[in-house]
Parts: sequence; structure tokens; C-alpha cells
Amino acid sequence: MLRFIFLLLCILGMTYSHAQSKLPKYLGTEIDLTTLPIAALYKGADKQLVDNDLDVGRIYDIVSNESNQWMITLAFITTQAVIDDQDIWLQLRTNIDASQVNLNGHTLLINGTVGNSVLTEKSGKSLVRKRIPRSYLVVGENTLTVHFSNFHHQGGAVFRDLAIGHQAEFERYSAVMSTAPLLFSGIFLFSFFVNIALFFSLNRKPSFAMLAVLFLLNFVLMAQQTLYWNGLLSSNNYVSNYILEALVYLTLLMVLHVELNLAKKRLVVAVLIFCSVFAIANWLGLPRSMLLAFVPFLYALHSTIKVIKSHRSILGVLLLIVIFEVVDEYNLIEGFDFVYTHTFITSIVFKLDYFGMIVFAVTMIFVSASSILARTQALNQAELKLAQLEFQFVQKHIQPHFLMNTLMSLQQLVRKKPDVASQMIEALSEEFYLLTTMSKQQLVPVKQEVDMCQTHLTIMSIQQGADYQLQTEGITGDEMIPPAVFHTLVENGITHGYSGKEDALFSLTKTVTEHDTCYKMFNNGKVKTASEHKSSGSGLHYIEARLEAWKPGLWTLKGGPVGNGWETVITVKASG
Repeated sequence: MLRFIFLLLCILGMTYSHAQSKLPKYLGTEIDLTTLPIAALYKGADKQLVDNDLDVGRIYDIVSNESNQWMITLAFITTQAVIDDQDIWLQLRTNIDASQVNLNGHTLLINGTVGNSVLTEKSGKSLVRKRIPRSYLVVGENTLTVHFSNFHHQGGAVFRDLAIGHQAEFERYSAVMSTAPLLFSGIFLFSFFVNIALFFSLNRKPSFAMLAVLFLLNFVLMAQQTLYWNGLLSSNNYVSNYILEALVYLTLLMVLHVELNLAKKRLVVAVLIFCSVFAIANWLGLPRSMLLAFVPFLYALHSTIKVIKSHRSILGVLLLIVIFEVVDEYNLIEGFDFVYTHTFITSIVFKLDYFGMIVFAVTMIFVSASSILARTQALNQAELKLAQLEFQFVQKHIQPHFLMNTLMSLQQLVRKKPDVASQMIEALSEEFYLLTTMSKQQLVPVKQEVDMCQTHLTIMSIQQGADYQLQTEGITGDEMIPPAVFHTLVENGITHGYSGKEDALFSLTKTVTEHDTCYKMFNNGKVKTASEHKSSGSGLHYIEARLEAWKPGLWTLKGGPVGNGWETVITVKASG
């Protein structure tokens, strides 16, 4: 009988020794208990055993399928020397709503309020640290019990860390994980304000608004990362990172659509593909960010097969974003020693998936700055040319032969028809007044332009002894155009289309569509070919220069014979 009892005790001792050999030993170096298959899981208020020997992955698989009260128990072994030698801390990092941790029957920390419903549960923080009092620890086996509930967020069931170690180790890791996000958030915030300023100062260009939204989303993402790693977020808030990352890449898609000026149909197809990739990645558990990064790159690549020079840098950065996502997903450089030589380098490498977007932000600022510089230089050249044109404007309209012919006509009219002479002097005075008033203005109302044309035709009617008329259609009068554009067309029409006492009919018609505004100046002169309509000066060059200064690259000027005269068409595209 005694032999049997002795044998039973030996078996129990061996079983206990074997069980203890499975437990992790804390000897002063940090260990994360949930990564080891040592947890027992219980559920409900009556603590029904669900399973044993679980790690964090298996715990999530079970808990995420049901909202309930839960409990896990884990154990570790330590020694008296370790207990006496250092302060031991526990770090709880989780997206579980509420939890309470006990050690050897003592309440160690309470994070939120564990409840039995949505109403009674209160969320805690995403990261909590607590020094373990030495009196709570025992030599040998120490048992941790974690009570938690997941009523607010059933899928929030991940223990990212349930670790014991030095406070300095935990804080150093938080510093590593939050240094890069803190720096990146500053860069994204700066980029946001730059694009907001550009949006309001450069005719509210849509691409700047979209870039501002993109960088604001990235700022929120980085700020959230910084707060998370310093324990300043709610425990279940971290999950929204997935949504933010998806929104970032969707907004990037919109930016490319606006920047590359592509058709709306392409964007619709791209968005459908994007949503499909996101849904499939979620369903199959594939790396979301990496797959989503491919969509904008392929969209831009497909859209710029005939690559425009200014878009090469954008395409290159999009490729860089994809590469960084792949490198980060598969930890391709984290095994190299240089990564851990400095906290800053380590932090950048650990957040390499966001670094590509930083390069994109800097590139877009550079592209915008280059575009603004080129535009400024073009405007400076346009202003210089405009100053020359202002001189040509006055010079062209006060020509010696025009004055000589007008004065000779006046000399005869004063003797023979004083009333008509008075009318001509009044018209000549009015024309000179209008042209001197308009010469220094970049834009004038169409009414002033039409008035000057009518006055000039009155003078020419008296001078030539014929009937010169101008009719208008679709002109409201308050439209703004460069000065003397239509007046120059009238002058050219008179010079090349009529001789002697021929009556002249001019008509100015305006039509507006969704895409452009069209002005047509017609005269019923006898010119039938372009060679007969050669300008005798800088008339057409003057018009072209004025239009370019007004609407750079958004205008066309065409002229040619029509059935019963000559027609010149000025088309101005709607601004983008």
C-alpha cells in the first residue's frame, strides 16, 4: 500500500514537473505570454471551459465569433533573484473593449469596465502598463487571469501584447514605433496646408483640393499611430486604421484621375476594381494595403502609356509606394543589423509602408512648385509682351494715314457739310477717348469694345460715303475680353474687304456651350482667299498675344472665306 502511494506521488510529481516545463520562465528579459500556446479560455458568467493550450491567434478565432464575457488564464515561472533584482512591469496592448488583469489572486489593473452587455461595458485604452508589486509575485509558478468582454466590438478580440518585462524596454519600443509617425504626421500636415493655400490662390484647382484631402487622411492615420503607441486611444479604435488606409489609396486614385485629366468612365472602372480588391482581400485575409497600393499604380501606368514628361516622376513614386508596401509586408530588410543601429532608422523601417506616401507628398510639392515657377515665368513674359502690345495698341490705332485721310475728309466736310463734319469730329473724339481708356486695361466689357467698333464704322462711313454697320447676336454686354480684339478684326475687314463707296455689313455672334465660348466676326467683303487677306501689320499677332495673356493655351483663332464673305472665329475653352 505504501509502495502504491509512493508511486502515485511520483507520477503526480512528474506530471507537475512536465506541466511546469511547458511554462515560460521570466529571467529578466521581456516575454509576450499570448504568443505562446499556454492559455486556457473560459466564457460566460459561469466560466465554462472552452479550450486549453491556446495562443493569441486561436483566442481570436474563438472570441471573435461571439459577444460574451470571457476569461483566460496563463502562467509563467520566475525566481527569487529576479523578483529582488528589478521592477517587473506588465504591458497590456489590445483592441479588446474592456479587461481586468489579476495576478495570483490580486487585482493588477483594470482597463475599462468588463460588462455583460453593451450598456454595462465601457471601453478602456489601447495600451496600458502597470508595475507589478513584488508582494504579488511568488517564486515558481505565477498565474495571470484576464477577464474581458467584447460586446461593443465583437471582432475586437486581439491581445497584441500581454507581456512582462522592464519598463524601459516597453517605453523604448513605443518610442521606436511612434517616432516615424510623429515625423510623418508633421510632413503630411505641412503638405495639407500647402495644398490648401495653392487651392485658394490658384483658381481653386481641383487637384490641389484632392491632394489636401489625401494628406489630411495620412496625417490622421499617422497621428492615430502616434497616439496609439503612447496609450492615448480607446482600445478598439485601432481597427479603423484599415478603413483609413483604404480611404488613402482611394483618394490617391482620385488625385491621379484629376492630375492626369482622364475620362470619368476610366475612374468608374478603377473604383469598381479598387472595391473588388478590398473585398477580396478582406474575405481571403490577404494583405490589404499592399494589394490596394497596386491599383493606383496600374491605373496611372495604363493611363500614361504615352508618358507625358511631367508625369514620369509621379509614376515613379507610385512604383516606389508599391515596393515599400511589399518590403514592409514581407519584412525584407528587418533582418539586417543596420536597421537596429539607431532608434530613428528602426522607426522608419518599421513604418516603411507609409514612407512611400511621404515621398509622394514631397514630389507633389516639387511638381506644384515647378508648375507655379513655369507659370510665373510665362506670366512675366506675357506681361512684358503686353507692355509692348499696349504701345502697339495706341500706335496702331493712331496711324498717320488714318489721321491724314480723316483730316482731309474733315477739311472738305467743314466747307460743304458742317453738320456731318461735326458728327465726324464727335465720333473721332469718342474713338480716341475709348482707345486711350482701354489701352491700359487687360480686360474690358464687350459693350465698350462694341461701342468702339460702332464709332470706328461711323467714321469710316462718313469718310467713304458708304453705309458701314455692325450687328450683334448673343452679346449681353457684360462679358470681359481683351481690349481691341474685335476692333482689330473690323479694321482688317475694312482694309481687305472693301474699296470705294461700298456698303459694309459686319456681324458679331456669341455662342456658349458646356465646354467653350465662341465669338464669330463676319463681314460681307469681297475677299475670297486667305492670300488676299494678308494683314498689313501686327493685327492678328496682337489678337493672338492678347488671347494668350488672357487664357493661356485655352483659345484658338481661325479665319477663312465663307459663302458670301469672310469669317473669323475665336474659341475660348472653359477653364479646367
